[in-house]
Amino acid sequence: MEIYPVYLLLIIIIIVIFRLYRSHNIENDYHIKYLICHFTFQLLTVINLSFHLTFNKQLPLFAVVSGRFFSILFFYLFLKSIFENKRARLKFIYFIPCLIIILVDFLNTSGNILFSFINDQIVKENLLGFYSYDFIGKDDVYWLCIINAVFINLLIFNKFFQIFRSKIITEKIQKNIINLFKFYYIPITIASFSTLICLGLFLINIESLIVIILTKLIGIFTLLTLVINPRTLSSLTRIINSDESNEGLKIIFEQIESFFTENHNYIDNNYTSASISVQTGIRNELVRNSIKTFSDMSVPMFINSYRIEYAIKLIDEGYLENFSIEALAEKSGFSSQENFNRVFKLLKNITPSEYRNNKE
Repeated sequence: MEIYPVYLLLIIIIIVIFRLYRSHNIENDYHIKYLICHFTFQLLTVINLSFHLTFNKQLPLFAVVSGRFFSILFFYLFLKSIFENKRARLKFIYFIPCLIIILVDFLNTSGNILFSFINDQIVKENLLGFYSYDFIGKDDVYWLCIINAVFINLLIFNKFFQIFRSKIITEKIQKNIINLFKFYYIPITIASFSTLICLGLFLINIESLIVIILTKLIGIFTLLTLVINPRTLSSLTRIINSDESNEGLKIIFEQIESFFTENHNYIDNNYTSASISVQTGIRNELVRNSIKTFSDMSVPMFINSYRIEYAIKLIDEGYLENFSIEALAEKSGFSSQENFNRVFKLLKNITPSEYRNNKE
């Protein structure tokens, strides 16, 4: 009776991975690979469970827990790649939770337990990849499972809301991500946390048959939905690393240019990208990215370029007939005449004095 749903999950996940792999190409490579990795780690968990049920062989607990963590981590990297419109880097910091799990597993195995709560008599049960008996003497590993699950899911939902609120990600892509969360990630997350709750109850010798059945059904039917309704995944494979994001950045850059043309707030010598963000309502990250992409300047140099144009306008209007170049520099938003001269020379290939003399 137990082996059947395990092999059903095995078949479903293999179908999902096969469909993603078949649709994978160079244009969607930067995010689909992470989604394939997400389901591959789920597959490894199911294979481990099926081997345990069939041959009574299984991976060590720390490997199972780490595998579940990496499955969720790759989903986060998938979202991060969508948000950034480029492949998210797999950094060393992402491996730290797994290294902590290995260390704590070793300490618990050695008899060093910080938060002991597991009874001598517990419910024997397999639940979506976790076998309750594996946690005997591994009390702290269980708590780490909960901490890791909460932490990585907070990151995932934060990234989801960033995508949802983004001004440079198209509505079509946002809708595809929303559907993925609605039909897959939210239900599977409910099943995952339900698994941890049931597991905790097993470890204090409490069994809730209804919750166990519901948890297994949610997990199976959520994955089955991806097979029955393939559009949820196929729509993600059509997200390509295209110029759509750059078009969004271009619109933002044009808004910033328009704002600078209509306002002279940049003559404040403390003006920064954060100031632009506050005054335009555009996120600081988008301000920096749009300016860098479409002006080939850093934000400070972009601001200085407008200050120089403002200074030139003042020179043309005869400002230097009554005031010094130092006063002009201060009036234009520069903290010193030296910096003003340097930037003026850099952008116009002549000094302010030379420009004034040429005008005369």
